[in-house]
Amino acid sequence: MADTAAPTFTIDGRILPIRPGLTVIQHAHAAGIEIPHYCYHPGLSIAGNCRICMVEVVGNPKPQIACKLTPSPGMTVSTTSALATDARRATMEFLLVNHPLDCPICDQAGECHLQDYSYQLGAGKSRSTTEKTHLPKNVPFGAKVVYDAERCIKCTRCVRFTDEVTGTHELSMAARGDHEIVVMTKQGEFTTPYAMNVIDLCPVGALTSRDFRFQSRLWFMDFVPSLCTGCARGCNVTIGGRRGRFLRMAPRENLAVNRWWMCDPGRLGYGFVNSPTRLAAPRIRGADGAWREVTWEEAVTAAGRALRGRRGDVLLDGGASLEEMWLLSRLADALGGRARFAGAVGRDGDDLLIVDEKAANARGATLLGLPRATGPGPAAVLLVERDANVPAALRDATGAVVVFATDAAHVPPSAQVAFPFGSFAERDGVLVNVDGIAQALRRSPAVGPADLMPAVDVLEEVLLEVGADHEPLGRAGVLARLAGDAAFAGTPLPAADGTPVPARSA
Repeated sequence: MADTAAPTFTIDGRILPIRPGLTVIQHAHAAGIEIPHYCYHPGLSIAGNCRICMVEVVGNPKPQIACKLTPSPGMTVSTTSALATDARRATMEFLLVNHPLDCPICDQAGECHLQDYSYQLGAGKSRSTTEKTHLPKNVPFGAKVVYDAERCIKCTRCVRFTDEVTGTHELSMAARGDHEIVVMTKQGEFTTPYAMNVIDLCPVGALTSRDFRFQSRLWFMDFVPSLCTGCARGCNVTIGGRRGRFLRMAPRENLAVNRWWMCDPGRLGYGFVNSPTRLAAPRIRGADGAWREVTWEEAVTAAGRALRGRRGDVLLDGGASLEEMWLLSRLADALGGRARFAGAVGRDGDDLLIVDEKAANARGATLLGLPRATGPGPAAVLLVERDANVPAALRDATGAVVVFATDAAHVPPSAQVAFPFGSFAERDGVLVNVDGIAQALRRSPAVGPADLMPAVDVLEEVLLEVGADHEPLGRAGVLARLAGDAAFAGTPLPAADGTPVPARSA
């Protein structure tokens, strides 16, 4: 009887099944075995030019690069042998011959692969006695990217990205030897709206963000895995903040949503979070028309007083979470009206990531049965996060008396009570993206005004204050209720603690 067992190879003493089409480095990383690399990236073609991923193949007198090495049945590979580590040390020595020793002023410090591997593999001192080669510094690559040629290790990740992912070919290699540099092939700005991905791809500090440049050291910042809400794609991102300020956003790998990338408009669309006119505390408008800050309890009581006995609709931002939308629809029921969502629609959708729908949770609103607001109309309650989704014409036409707003400038003149509403970086919740995938929005404690009360909790308090037939559920309870709704059958929802809630069968 023929042997049907899958062929295997051995790496660092572990026997792994050979998966056709994958190289040694891909097998190793899938198994949790780290192999240093610079030029290799799972989303790009294999260049094999940095040579830091060298391993030993038993029986072969020379080290091999793991990114191009295809395993064969019975092969034995070592990533930690003297042959492999000596080869990597030699490679590191060559890479550092001309690299400037400017880690203290480099934006990449703290997340630089060259810095990490130099500690692991570097010699501690250089044997070179000649002056380092000097190359152009602070070179603008369009308005958003800055290039430092002296730091560049010629991995060509950035070049391959514009060739293979965006197909716009804005970058190329020029010159030769230790004078080789990356150059723009077109004058002016990148034509692709994904240019800033080259910053994430750069394993060193050669390509940096003009927006984030010199803003903060990485080790002073807090990072939270969350979502971009610039459109309904729902790209997975990591949010970085410090002392209440949103400092940067970078893509996080999710092969089902955004792979390894995100667009520049989404990445830079956080400016409103740092607005100097942020609404930081609840306010009540006095008889004289002037606002005064009050406690959350006072604001809830005032909201109940303003809404009790009033009939009206609720207009909400299409970037609100499922939990917030569900509670707002309950509030609309209590007011004898209906809840509608507002969201911008663009014309910049492409075949990579950007979609025309800009309301991040438009799909979720549809599943909840909420119609889109097609024009101005009255509403007793208004919730607005982004001005683009709920512009002034819609806000002012509502005549809303109770408003949840991120920015004080978005509170219409009719408002009597204004609650601060956290931006997407300051709220926990669930959004359903354009493809029907439910994902978790996570709050960063380092971003936004301090002591913001979650909107879910405020809405439940307001519901009780207006006399609605509502049992307080909390986020976890609301999500559990939604998970049991037939509308969400087949749509697994992440629970409040991040664990998946099983979808109800149809």
